[in-house]
Amino acid sequence: MNMEFLRQFFGWMTLINLALFIFTALMSAFCRGLIYKVHSRMFGLSEETTNKALYYFLAFYKIIFITFNLIPWLALTIMT
Repeated sequence: MNMEFLRQFFGWMTLINLALFIFTALMSAFCRGLIYKVHSRMFGLSEETTNKALYYFLAFYKIIFITFNLIPWLALTIMT
């Protein structure tokens, strides 16, 4: 496993996770009613609790994405 392989691996991983994050953010922006309906049936959550949980999830996902995908890819790109 060389540096070029790792750089490409982290690059693709970053791209896939960025696409997933954008998809999730768009779904939460435009399908909020559907998300609330599903989660209220499954877990009995109120609309306010669902909105908070969704906001926390997106914030946590963004932090994890930057820490474990974007920064390693940038570091490997700078090194090669």
